Amino acid sequence: MRIQVAAAMTALALLSACVSPKKYTELQTSYDASVQRAEALKVDAEKARIAASESEAQKSKALAALDAAVKDTLAQGVEMRKLQRAYRDLNSNYEYALQNNSRLVQQNLTENKAMLERMEGLAVRLAAKEDSLKREQDRLYELEQALNQRELRVAELERLISRKDSAAAYLRQRLADALLGFKDRGLTVSMRNGQVYVSLDNRLMFASGSWDVQPDGASALGELAKVLNENKDLRIAVEGHTDSDEFNGKTAVKDNWDLSVMRATSVVKILVKQGVKPQRVQAAGRGEHLPISPNDSPEGKAKNRRTEIIITPNLGELAELING
Repeated sequence: MRIQVAAAMTALALLSACVSPKKYTELQTSYDASVQRAEALKVDAEKARIAASESEAQKSKALAALDAAVKDTLAQGVEMRKLQRAYRDLNSNYEYALQNNSRLVQQNLTENKAMLERMEGLAVRLAAKEDSLKREQDRLYELEQALNQRELRVAELERLISRKDSAAAYLRQRLADALLGFKDRGLTVSMRNGQVYVSLDNRLMFASGSWDVQPDGASALGELAKVLNENKDLRIAVEGHTDSDEFNGKTAVKDNWDLSVMRATSVVKILVKQGVKPQRVQAAGRGEHLPISPNDSPEGKAKNRRTEIIITPNLGELAELING
C-alpha cells in the first residue's frame, strides 16, 4: 500500500511538471480520495483482523465445547445403555412378579375368604357369649340386689330380735325382782327362746284336785299383774299342767285336761281382775302331756303340777318384716 502511494506521488510529481493546473487539481483530488480510501481500507483491514482473531477464539471455544459435548454424549450413551439394561432387568422381574403375584393374590383371596368365614363364625359365637354374659350379669345383679335386700332384712331382724331379747331380759329381771318374795315358795322366772316363763307350782297355787287359786297364789298374781300393766304390748299365755295321776271328777271337770284348763282360766281371771286387758291374755290346758320331769316319783309329779305364764314381747314388727 505504501509503495502504491509513493508511486502515485512520484507520478503526480512528474505530471505536475507537464500538466495543466486544472488537470493537476483533478489529479490531486483523485489522489486525496485514494488516500482516504486507503486509510478506510486500512481501518477495515484492522477491524477484519480483530474480527478474525475473535472468530478464531470463538472457534477454539466452540471446538472445546464440541469436544466436551462429544465426551458427554459418549458418557450419556454409556449411562443410557446401563439404564436400558437395568430397565430390561426390572421389566423382566416385573413380569415374573406379576405372574407370581396373580397366583399369590388368588391364594390370599382364598385364605382371606376362609379367615373371613372363621371370623364371622367367631363373631356369631362371641355375640352369643356376650348375650349369655349379659343375661348372667343381669341375673347376678338381681341376685346381688336380692342379697342386699336380704342382708338388710336380716340386719333388721337381728336388730328387732336383739331388741326383743333385751326387752325380754329386762322383763325377766323386772318380774324376778317383783316376785322375789315368792322365789322359795314354788315360783321361778326364766327366759327361753326370747320368752319369759313364770312357773308357779301347785303348792303355791292350788289345793289337790282344785282349781281355786289360793291366797298366796293370788298375791303372787297381783304382783305379776303390776309388771304386766307397765308393759302394754306384752302377750300373755297361761298354761295349766298336771301330773299323770288320773283325775276322777264328780263335776263338769272330768279329767286332767279339764282340770288344767280350769286352773289356767282361774289364773287368767285374776290377772284380768288386776287390770290386765283380756285381749292380751289366753288360757290353755296341757293336762299331763307336757311334763318337765318323769312322773315315776312324787318329786317328779310335784314338778309337773304347775301353772306356766308365758310372756312374749310384741313381735308385730318382726312378723311384718318376715312376711314382707
